[in-house]
Amino acid sequence: MGWGVTGTLLSGMAVWGGAGWLVDQWLDTRVFFPVGIILGVAVAIYVVIKRYGGPDQAAAQPPGGRQSPPRTQKGQR
Repeated sequence: MGWGVTGTLLSGMAVWGGAGWLVDQWLDTRVFFPVGIILGVAVAIYVVIKRYGGPDQAAAQPPGGRQSPPRTQKGQR
């Protein structure tokens, strides 16, 4: 899993940064290469979260085991 995440992040930077570099060469500017790298990192992070998921639900629960019961309206039990 670690290599998959690393590869996704690096390839996102390379692909979008390369596309930005090509646009910079075509338009004779210097702005699209850094924008492409930032966009590539953002898209890669999104892909990693969608592919591998977020944190485990068990790890997201507070320690101590039992959670408090859900709140009900006044008068109900």
